[in-house]
Amino acid sequence: MMDSGMFEELSRFYDPVKSGLETRFGIRKAIGVPEFDGYFKEYPPEKKMIKWDALRKAAYDKAVDDIKRNTWTLAKRQVKKIEMLKDAGWEIERVDATASFKAVMMKSSSEKKWRENWEEQVLEPSVKIVKRHLVQN
Repeated sequence: MMDSGMFEELSRFYDPVKSGLETRFGIRKAIGVPEFDGYFKEYPPEKKMIKWDALRKAAYDKAVDDIKRNTWTLAKRQVKKIEMLKDAGWEIERVDATASFKAVMMKSSSEKKWRENWEEQVLEPSVKIVKRHLVQN
C-alpha cells in the first residue's frame, strides 16, 4: 500500500484540528489515517520532503507497523465473521478480484484490461450469485 502512494494520499487528508480525536466513522477510520495521525502531528505534511532523520524514519516505520498489525487484525476478524455466517447455514461464495486489482496497479496496463477483468471475474459472477439467491428466496 505504501509503494502505491498511500503515504502521499494520507498526507492530503491530515487535519491538525481533528488530530488525536477518536471517531468511529468516515475517513478517520480508514486504514492508515489513525495510524499516521501521530506521525503527521509530529511531522506535518509539507510541499517538499525534507531529509529523513532517524526519529522521523522511526515514527514512519511505527505507523507502517501499526497499519500492518491493524490490517491483520481486521482481516482475522472478518474471516471469523464469515466463518460464523457459514456455520449458521449461509452459503458463502467467493469472488476473486485479484487480477483486476493487479491490472490497475500495473502502470502499463490499460483501463480496458482491468475493466475486462473486473466484468469477467467480479461483476458477472456477482450478478449470477445475487440472481440465484433471489430465485431461491
